[in-house]
Parts: sequence; structure tokens; C-alpha cells
Amino acid sequence: MRAERTDPLRLFARLRLFALLLPIGGAGPALAQPLAPPPLAPPAPPPRSLLGPDGPDPRDRPPPLAPPGSVIPPINRPDPRLEAALRARLFAGPVASPPAAAGDPDQTEWEQARATAQRPVCADVGPLRYLHNRVDLDGDGRLETVAVVVGSYACSSGGCSLLIFRDNDGSLELVAENGLFQSPLTVISNRHRGWLDLTMPASLHGAPDGLKELRFDGRTYRPVPLPVADGTAGPPGTVLLELLPLPFERLGQPLPCGP
Repeated sequence: MRAERTDPLRLFARLRLFALLLPIGGAGPALAQPLAPPPLAPPAPPPRSLLGPDGPDPRDRPPPLAPPGSVIPPINRPDPRLEAALRARLFAGPVASPPAAAGDPDQTEWEQARATAQRPVCADVGPLRYLHNRVDLDGDGRLETVAVVVGSYACSSGGCSLLIFRDNDGSLELVAENGLFQSPLTVISNRHRGWLDLTMPASLHGAPDGLKELRFDGRTYRPVPLPVADGTAGPPGTVLLELLPLPFERLGQPLPCGP
């Protein structure tokens, strides 16, 4: 019996089909494997420091109170909003010249008394400068502004002008004013009516006289003598404002008389 011959064309077609199906069969198991998970998003960068060279930024959350014994450097840039609030508190607008008294001595004395009671005009008091810092005193998450004004008008033998403001819907509202500021001003961990206490040196007729503590009474900060034993420095705290022994022109920022 004669064996059947294989057609070369038919054999070539079968081998070609086998070659086309081989890669498809080999790729099947790989496609069945689960897909790799997507790469994880990189972690968010940590928040930037709130106590950089320009001091606390009021747009950020308040920083935690620095450890006792440390110093929070004052903010080294001008603050037009604070400057306007300081001028509004320290000075009045131009005072009109009093009318002629027509020779009446009683009327003249009354006019003089009225003019004396008016606060001076900014341009008439000589150069002034201010140092300021911000800290959350009442724990509400917003930063209060603490400022001291120095200059011949703002300072006397008892000290200089210290003013504390809080942010009230974008405007600065005066909380407390003290004309006997002595450096340094320290914030401590004690609280009264929810506000942190402040301490600063006290003076009597220009001479050192221990310490006094500023305590919030629900409306403002009031000074309270703080008994301190000899050789002690009072309760530990963080220095918030300090007048360094520098030339006047290098203390803080100038307080201009206008915007």
C-alpha cells in the first residue's frame, strides 16, 4: 500500500499557524496575574516654621509656647496695621487753635486746660520706634499682638509704653496698656481668666524693685506685685519682648506719623 504524500504547501501553512498561536498561548498566564498597586503619593511636607527670621506669621496657627528660658525674637518687619493702631491710641488729630479769650482770664485758663487734656500730635513728639511680637495669649487659636513703643515721649524713668492688642475680625482691638514697661517682658504658663500671665521687672522711682505680674481680669491686664525671694529670678517663662542695649535707631521699627 502506498503512503500518502504530504502537500508541501499544506505543511507550510500548518507550521505558520502554529508559530502565530505560540506567543498568544504563552502570554495568557501573564495577563491573568493581578495588576501591581499604584505607587503611594509622597508624604505632605511638614508645615513651615512659624518662628523664622520674621517671627510668627499671623496667617498660620499659633506655635506652641516655647520652652521656659528661651527667647522669641521680635518680628523684624514693619506692620502698617499695628502702626495705625498705635497712632490711634497714642495721639490725637491736629488740635484747632482756641478762640480768642477777649481778655477773660477764666476763659483763658479753661482753654489752656482743654488743650492740655488733648493728646499731642504725632509730629510734635519726636522720633518713636516700636518692637512687637505675636503670641496666643487667650488660647483661642489667634495671635495677640504685643508692642512696646520707645522714645522721649513714650518713655520715662518708670518705663515705656506697652500695648497689647487682639485681632477682632481683621482689626486690632486694644486689650491693655501699661506705661511702666521694663525689659524683658516674659510670658509664663500660669493663666487668669484663660489668658496667660506676663511678668516684667518693677521699678520704684527708676530703681529696680523686684517683679510684677500682669494678670488678665476679664477685661484687661492689671499689674500685681510679685514677691520674689532674694537671688531668684521669678517664675520661669519665655521672653517675648526685650530691649537690647542698642542705639535707638536700631531698636525695632520706626513709628511714622502717617501711612
